[in-house]
Amino acid sequence: ARRAMARCGTRLPDFIAPSLAAARRARARKRIMPTAEASISSYLPPDTYNSLPKDGDVTFLHAMVRASDLERTMRFFRAIGLRETRRKSSENGRFTLVFMASAPGAPEIEITHNWDPEEFAPPSRSMGHLAYAVDDIFAKATELRDAGIEILRPPRDGKMMFVKSPDGISVEILQKGEPLEAREPWASMPNVGSW
Repeated sequence: ARRAMARCGTRLPDFIAPSLAAARRARARKRIMPTAEASISSYLPPDTYNSLPKDGDVTFLHAMVRASDLERTMRFFRAIGLRETRRKSSENGRFTLVFMASAPGAPEIEITHNWDPEEFAPPSRSMGHLAYAVDDIFAKATELRDAGIEILRPPRDGKMMFVKSPDGISVEILQKGEPLEAREPWASMPNVGSW
């Protein structure tokens, strides 16, 4: 773009130059470090941060959530569409870490399960939520409902819904692209509780 504009005698605005540099770094990173699988959300290598090049950027890796019941929490996130990418257990530390993502190489959630029973305080509103986008929000709402997950904020607008994990972590599901046209039973379904 810069060369084409130079040929025409025009100058590229200064605010665009940093984004071109970032795009060049991203292309170089792809040549050096292939991601784990072809997906729009996959930008991490199979070993996550261990083989990331030093490119001057800060790279988002994962968000950690605690689980009192590991299997139940994993079922919840599998219903959303995540899959286990790796796992680590420590006999000495008495914990299991399970990493899940929408695709290998995508940012992960790290589910931490301590083997000794523990009780959690209700999640603070300062935590906010995790968010994922799906191809068809109504199909995903039906899948979640059929899996026994309560839809707290139904996708009445064809664009957004909220659910909570077994330990109360709020998860927002968004429609990719334009909102879908409203349809029942979602259009007239009321909110439940808080999210």
